[in-house]
Amino acid sequence: MSAPTTLADMAAIGKNIVTQDNRITDAPIFIVQQKCTYVGSDGYNSNTRVEWRKDADEHPLASASYSKTLERHYQHTGEQKDGWIRFAVFDVWEFVTACFTEQGCKDYLAINGHNLKSPRIYADGSYRNREFRAVRDYLANLAINLSEEKP
Repeated sequence: MSAPTTLADMAAIGKNIVTQDNRITDAPIFIVQQKCTYVGSDGYNSNTRVEWRKDADEHPLASASYSKTLERHYQHTGEQKDGWIRFAVFDVWEFVTACFTEQGCKDYLAINGHNLKSPRIYADGSYRNREFRAVRDYLANLAINLSEEKP
């Protein structure tokens, strides 16, 4: 699907703005995000978790029960065991793109979601973002005005 180019296309976006669920957010910007996992140090942030991985090319993850065993051993001795490596990891939601409507995000994901890691649609605020709100209001008013003109 190419970018909207006609007045009717713009009015369709405006109609979605007027009729969509705003997720209890005033003038939301709908954002596609993807979850990215990073390795850090213990306590780097409040969402850091420990993962135990085998020292091999693919770094397979230890099972939940064996992770507990490895963690107990590490806490007692301060050493890693049997080729297992202790990682402190955390997830970060990274910005991918923004849309005026949730449907715009869904359309984007239909085309490009296969390139993303654990994507989600998030409604963020546009407080004091005059530029975004002006365009958003224009699109919404365009949809309303064009619907009133029809006999």
